[in-house]
Amino acid sequence: MAGKQPKLRVVGRREVLPKPILEQAARDLGFELEFELLDTVKSLRRIVMQPESFDVYHQWHTVDLIWTARAIRPIDLGRIDEASRIRAAVSTRRDGGKAIGSLFEQLFLQPDGTLSSVPSDKLIMLPLLHGVDAFAYLPEVPQLYPPGTQASWGWLLDPRLHGRVAMMSDPVLGMIEAALAVEAAETVVFDDIANLSIEEIDLVADVLMHKKKIGHFRAIWSNYQEAARWMQRGGVLLQSMFSPALSLLRSQNVPVISGVPKEGYRGWHVDLCISSAAEGDRLEAAYAYLNWWMNGLGGAMVARQGYYFVLPDLVRPHLSEAEWAYWYEGRRAEVDLPDLYGEVSIRAGDLREGGSYYERMSRVRVWNTFMDEHAYLVRRWREFLEA
Repeated sequence: MAGKQPKLRVVGRREVLPKPILEQAARDLGFELEFELLDTVKSLRRIVMQPESFDVYHQWHTVDLIWTARAIRPIDLGRIDEASRIRAAVSTRRDGGKAIGSLFEQLFLQPDGTLSSVPSDKLIMLPLLHGVDAFAYLPEVPQLYPPGTQASWGWLLDPRLHGRVAMMSDPVLGMIEAALAVEAAETVVFDDIANLSIEEIDLVADVLMHKKKIGHFRAIWSNYQEAARWMQRGGVLLQSMFSPALSLLRSQNVPVISGVPKEGYRGWHVDLCISSAAEGDRLEAAYAYLNWWMNGLGGAMVARQGYYFVLPDLVRPHLSEAEWAYWYEGRRAEVDLPDLYGEVSIRAGDLREGGSYYERMSRVRVWNTFMDEHAYLVRRWREFLEA
């Protein structure tokens, strides 16, 4: 394949494609890879409008949109190395599989062109990674509350943390987290927190804008490195946070705590799609890249920053027993454990907040999603950022 293959163009978020993953994939595949790390809005617009500008896309809960736009092509399940395992996972998790949530709901292409969890020979995306997100805080935060108080999304809006809170800038994920916070802090209940109405979006946006104008938020970050820097400096006590930021802070000996909100987590999944414009050698290279992920090595690498692979059994041989016990089984670390870059981020005796893989994934309250009123949501979110 080397020498004959064109450069494979891969688009994704930096949290999913850290440098060690990029380097390992390039070494193993033997052909040139071009990785482009784009933020949410830019990447989505690019995928929808310019499918000829990429070959493979690490999508996150946008598959129905990009399929409708004909930006991606069906994936032949017969060309995927672990096809039988994927089919087995779907069949065992379709009924009551809360731990996996929405992961397989739009996986298979049906004869009529719709997407569903009913198995067929065509995937619309290759399931890859999933996990849960919430907020993180420093040890000073629990001291502000009576002993035994459970962590809550409402803490993001609590006056006791005035001026020491940070939030993310992403409108899709940020609005979901803000809605969870408003529900908890304002004692309101939304009809469907994953699909807010215009009136509900207004309520959340108005609360956020008021809080911002009075100086409640210390910072609004756009990527996990920024989030880590704000907490490392000591200016922020509590903020929404992704797992790679936790890993980074812990490797720097910052005593950050991952929140286990009583209301439940925000769940997410990231999957692989192939451009509708990929043909010939580029299409062959795209399938090779998808199958590289199916060997489990990449899943093991990102496990060290807190992510879960869709087929955990493929990951286990690439992790030490101590790593598997900590990251997947929820047991205390028997020894110091490295992060993705080889730095110690987990100390012997540490216990992962939230428990095992199934315990954490079963606590998902809402999954990442594009809401029906997405355009209006983005407009109100922009007002919040500019307030």
